[in-house]
Amino acid sequence: MPRQLSKEAQDWVEQTLASMSLREKIGQTMQDHAGRLPVDGRDEAALKAYLEEYPVGSFFIGGEVIQRAAGKAADYRDAAERMQRLSKYPLLFSGDLEFGAGSAVRSLTDFPPLLALAAADDEELAYAYGKYTAIEGRAAGFTWALAPGTDLLLNWMNPVITTRCLGDEPERTARLAAAVVRGMQDYGLAACAKHFPGDGVDCRDQHIVTTINSLSEEEWFATYGQVTRRMIEEGVWTMMTGHIALPWLEGYQEGRPVPATVSRRITTDLLRTRLGFEGVVLSDALDMGGFLGWGAYERRIVDCFNAGTDVLLWPGVRYFETMEHALRSGSVTMERLDESVRRVLGLKAALGVQHLDAGGRDPQAAPLINDRLAPEQDTVVRGLSRTLAERSVTLVRNHGGLLPLDPQKTKRVLVIKLNKVTEGRKYGRMDRFIELLQARGLEVDILEEFEPLNTVWKWEQAGMRWDAAFAPYFLPLHGMMNTARPVGEAAKASWAMQHAETIRPIGISFATPYLLRDMPFLDALVNAYSLHEDTMEVLISALFGELPFRGISPVQAETAEPDFNRGGIICAEH
Repeated sequence: MPRQLSKEAQDWVEQTLASMSLREKIGQTMQDHAGRLPVDGRDEAALKAYLEEYPVGSFFIGGEVIQRAAGKAADYRDAAERMQRLSKYPLLFSGDLEFGAGSAVRSLTDFPPLLALAAADDEELAYAYGKYTAIEGRAAGFTWALAPGTDLLLNWMNPVITTRCLGDEPERTARLAAAVVRGMQDYGLAACAKHFPGDGVDCRDQHIVTTINSLSEEEWFATYGQVTRRMIEEGVWTMMTGHIALPWLEGYQEGRPVPATVSRRITTDLLRTRLGFEGVVLSDALDMGGFLGWGAYERRIVDCFNAGTDVLLWPGVRYFETMEHALRSGSVTMERLDESVRRVLGLKAALGVQHLDAGGRDPQAAPLINDRLAPEQDTVVRGLSRTLAERSVTLVRNHGGLLPLDPQKTKRVLVIKLNKVTEGRKYGRMDRFIELLQARGLEVDILEEFEPLNTVWKWEQAGMRWDAAFAPYFLPLHGMMNTARPVGEAAKASWAMQHAETIRPIGISFATPYLLRDMPFLDALVNAYSLHEDTMEVLISALFGELPFRGISPVQAETAEPDFNRGGIICAEH
């Protein structure tokens, strides 16, 4: 449990633990998904009956990092209060607050992503990032952020963490993540460093398969181990284990890599004993392929718990029956269960949720006015978002001084869309870039079909000319599963561009920072890291010399040829 618990809080933990039935204890060690409940969350009778049958200890709420933000802050707050009223024991509410509370709740403030924060490389901004995520998040009912990401982007082909991390340098990652954690926890939101033992080495996605962190023991301690130690020193309250294997510590079993989520050697021996972590260990989502491939449901669930996991994320309610059977058979001990329940209750006590009033209201939650913070605070949060945007946009390459553009001489531009939006996933904000160009009075020609491949060349042959050409790229997380690279139509666009003879395209990446690895012919590249509204406005101003490019690349983005000593183009060896 958190080290700073008062005697009163410790007494509450022990008294609460002693009062619980076996099923209530089991419930503390699982997290349900509020968006997937089989009952209407507004039907209090049905919800109360559900919570009595399945007395879970925490719920995930808000939009997921993959599915994007959803809903209104006041609605989440009302739902949280309702569930707190109906639950026998106080609940925790977690969410993917990776880029501010607005990354989970649409009505709140979304910040530029962590990779943009790394490009700004400012600890005061990082602290504010955590602080205002906490204030907005707690106002909406959240008490637990499944953030920050503390992975390292060591393999440019990794499809999972891309802009969700703080770059490729362990020192910077540790320093900035520590500031985010302080900001969150100082203002009443439990932080969760993820994904132990570290994503970013493999080129595959643990939503599909168990991935491999293939570093040697010495390399691991110099990189991911350094970051983890700093998180523990900072007093991070929770850590998430990933479906990621660590071969130097845990070899293969039955021909399969062993993910940290089922490995006692990784979770208990390394994280707890060797590194000294005393807080709550949360698993990554248990509906992911990297976990499902381990074995049948009962085996993988019991192995996950016995590995040292305190809270299992989305095991489903059959978890109760599975754990009851495991306790009866002796494959899980009561001592082990009590150990985890005590940690979870300690986290709740540190967050003060035992002091909710009879209506389930949180005395630490800031008031909401029209789904936002009070005007004075709201102005500060929005200002932080803008400052982060101004500090992060990065000029990676500028051969021949293509940038900045001369506003007086730039009248007609070509936009070559590198992203063909995946069917069923609509990302209209990509067109905002074009709208901002048009708002400047520019004539904008748009190229988004590349059949035949030499379309640009044909336009040139017809006499079309442009003062500048932009090649913006965006692929959302899982927009095309298992890659963050320009593939398919985007790759075809890259081929088509090289037929051109009168343009020098300016690449703009709103996603992967490694566009030059696939498009080394670009003479200019700007990394904007996301389609964040303030970022796009700053980007346009910087392209025309009205604002400076202030970001410093947090990864080796300029390297034209892959560096085989830093992840290279190969996947992890196994």
